[in-house]
Amino acid sequence: MRIPLILFCFSFHGMNPGQAQTPVPLLTAYGHLVVFEHGAFRELEARTPQAVYHGGDKLAYIADAGDLKLYSNGKVTVLERGEPVEVSTSRHMLAWKSGPALRIPTSEGATTLSRSVGRFTVSDSIIAFHDVMQQELLVRWNGRTIPVADVLMTSEDVVWKSGSNTLLLYDQGHRRVLLFYRGHVSVLCNGTDPSRSVPGGDLVAFMGEYDDTFRVFERGNEYDLEAFAPASFQVGEGLVAFVNATGSFRCFQAGRVWDIMDFAPEEYWVRDSVVVFRDQGMFKVFSGGAVEIMERYVPARWAAVGGMVAWLDDRGMLKLFQAGRRITVSKEAGITQFDIFPGAVTYRSNSGDTKVWWNGKLYTHY
Repeated sequence: MRIPLILFCFSFHGMNPGQAQTPVPLLTAYGHLVVFEHGAFRELEARTPQAVYHGGDKLAYIADAGDLKLYSNGKVTVLERGEPVEVSTSRHMLAWKSGPALRIPTSEGATTLSRSVGRFTVSDSIIAFHDVMQQELLVRWNGRTIPVADVLMTSEDVVWKSGSNTLLLYDQGHRRVLLFYRGHVSVLCNGTDPSRSVPGGDLVAFMGEYDDTFRVFERGNEYDLEAFAPASFQVGEGLVAFVNATGSFRCFQAGRVWDIMDFAPEEYWVRDSVVVFRDQGMFKVFSGGAVEIMERYVPARWAAVGGMVAWLDDRGMLKLFQAGRRITVSKEAGITQFDIFPGAVTYRSNSGDTKVWWNGKLYTHY
């Protein structure tokens, strides 16, 4: 289905233990690029790469000499030789801009999606891009390139937002919001204000232009959550957390609304399938319908991917929350930094060794 899109010349500015593991990049103390996969380490580059991009089951990087390379299924492939590129990745997708062209990896190397691309975005299952020459907004989804909207003016100010597998297009001419989901385009609501609608994973939270009813589109169904616009809301993978008009902190997930607290938290963040928040100075997580206290203070450094939350405690010990369990990853204190990936956490030990926690075990690269 292709819907005409009239534009004006302005714009508005998780993995479970035991599952297959995505390749985890490591940069050793000597600057070598190493990949950890299935409990084993493999060196990819002896020289420090210019950039590394983690993309689910693929790992892309720009080598010291400037080549764009791809590691996938145990094999390294050269995608571009020395050409300046603009790379974007997600947990399952990878695309890059080389000159005016937009390209993606294939089993043969690479293929070109557009020879004259403007803006493009990469999410977990959708690559959206503005083909300037064809004056179209197109989506790469499920192995197909789908024309979604005709751009009737030559402009790069096509307004859209991507969730992990949803896409919202803001049709300025017809004052409506269009939803791309699982290969189909539909009208979500009226309006052109991007702040009133946010896409996520299998879910979109939104309000129409003339109606403040707070609604959720989830897997083809629509739910009215609140009669009035919320004070704030954030969207993740299959959930939306929000502070409603009366100040209550709530979360919609799996077709129901959970009451987290009767009052607003000091701060909150939605990260994939978990909600992290600060309440009375404490570091808390809402996951699986329950609130868990991680620490009596908010750590200076924390991060979350999928259903995992990792942080450094006040002694510099690395801790992890996963599947309702609190896990102490590092037995040593004084850790200063870490990186988190789907199903894995990496950090540099005080001795200089690089360590990877995966599937309940700690692996060391000397």
